[in-house]
Amino acid sequence: MKTRASLVTLVVALSVMAVILSRLDWRAVVATWAGVVWPWVIAAAVINIANSWIEGLRWRTVLGASDVNVNASTTFWAMLVGTVGNVVLPFKLGEAARAWAVAKLSKSPMSTVASTVVLDRLVDLAALVLLLIVVPPLVGPVVGVTLPSPRTMLMVIGGAFLVLGLAAAAWRLVRRRRISNGSGGFGPHVEAFVKGLDALRQHHILAQAIAWAVASWCTRVAVVWVTLLAFGLHWPVAQAAMSLLIINLSIAVVGTPGNVGTFELAAAGALRLFGATPEVAMSYAVVLHLAEVVPTALLGALAIWKFGLRLQRPD
Repeated sequence: MKTRASLVTLVVALSVMAVILSRLDWRAVVATWAGVVWPWVIAAAVINIANSWIEGLRWRTVLGASDVNVNASTTFWAMLVGTVGNVVLPFKLGEAARAWAVAKLSKSPMSTVASTVVLDRLVDLAALVLLLIVVPPLVGPVVGVTLPSPRTMLMVIGGAFLVLGLAAAAWRLVRRRRISNGSGGFGPHVEAFVKGLDALRQHHILAQAIAWAVASWCTRVAVVWVTLLAFGLHWPVAQAAMSLLIINLSIAVVGTPGNVGTFELAAAGALRLFGATPEVAMSYAVVLHLAEVVPTALLGALAIWKFGLRLQRPD
């Protein structure tokens, strides 16, 4: 069922892209590509690889709180394996691929590692929320968008963190009352899963992870901004950050293998919002996507070969 839904989403996204591409002035597209400063594109790809290392450090912080001891190199390669998974699988299933890689390489329980991935994504989301607080007020007046008042935004964000706090409280209740008494045949698996959330009760660890997440988002902004420079778009960094937010919110809602189609539509739409021509916007979107995915996916494939990873359940 999920595969069918993914295929339908992919077909729709590619169909919309086909309509857009059919209306482009291809002479202008060729001229745009001819004017691209490719060293900037290479720089964007290198920065994006560096971001995989930073994301690995963020995840390693969460893993360490759960007594899953791995080095930075292992989490880096696992993040790249996750990229391969996201390219070939729908619905962000690359997250499961990176969990599987670390569980196999570290010989840790898959349930524990999988729960650290869930917490790692929540930490990344928390850093994204911080960007949502800072960036839109800076960019809104530039594009003529009326934004909610700071008070309203803080209330929404506070509500989001309240939900996370209630989730943490529920987790502690489950840990104390149910897991200690066992849950039949599922008890060990549930306990292992909850073990991966131990960073929730170690505030200094959680703060370190959020700091790495903020660094990661800043690095991703740099990737977008440097790619803008490749197209001669010398825009403020705040606009690059806003473009990144639009892209990530869009691909979070609609998931296709490798975000093909949805990424391009979101990235091109972000540039159109800031006044770029359709030809420049679509050319930019394609180049940005290739710079982000191709090098990391190739390195991820190298990691799968290097470590001899096979699709089997970790011990």
